[in-house]
Amino acid sequence: MATSSRVAAYFSDAAAQYQRASSRSLWRLVRDREARAVTALLGDVAGREVLELGCGAGFYTRLLLAGGARHVVAVDFSQSMLDHLPSGAVTAICADATTVDPGRRFEVLLSAGMLEFVPDALAALRNAARLAEPGASLVILVPTDSLLGRGYRRFHRGNGMNIRLFDQPSVAALAAASGWTVSSYSKAGPYSAVARLIRDAEGR
Repeated sequence: MATSSRVAAYFSDAAAQYQRASSRSLWRLVRDREARAVTALLGDVAGREVLELGCGAGFYTRLLLAGGARHVVAVDFSQSMLDHLPSGAVTAICADATTVDPGRRFEVLLSAGMLEFVPDALAALRNAARLAEPGASLVILVPTDSLLGRGYRRFHRGNGMNIRLFDQPSVAALAAASGWTVSSYSKAGPYSAVARLIRDAEGR
């Protein structure tokens, strides 16, 4: 997997243009399709407080706010990315998703495009479970172990990062090992899948 320092350096360098670049041409078409899949699984966030792990420059933060989220706690380990978050009902936290602790629990969590980059996806999901209320939902967006997904991985190898790819069994295994149950899994884009995880009711 990619090292934390290499990932941080890559995204810190890309931060200034990241939001703008993701709104152009083919990337925009891919992200718009993924966004529809993500928001469909999130459901109605109006009036809800949402924990977003791996928020980047705020693509999904903006969608959450547009959907009426009362407040978004946005976590990323690149301060340069956090500097580009939208203003408003957003609390930015520069921290590692595997250890961050905002000091409270959430009923709605989102992690879109982060798990492939963290050195330990299981640790990230376990920490998300610690930050979730029993019965809470976590929506994740991940690259798939597919032809196009492997092309996506090759792209990042060119930037010095070996990212992780996922399939439905691997997502289910990670969820089961970290206190979550997969309630929905579907294709989100040409090389991505979206899943909705539910926190064990006992909060184990």
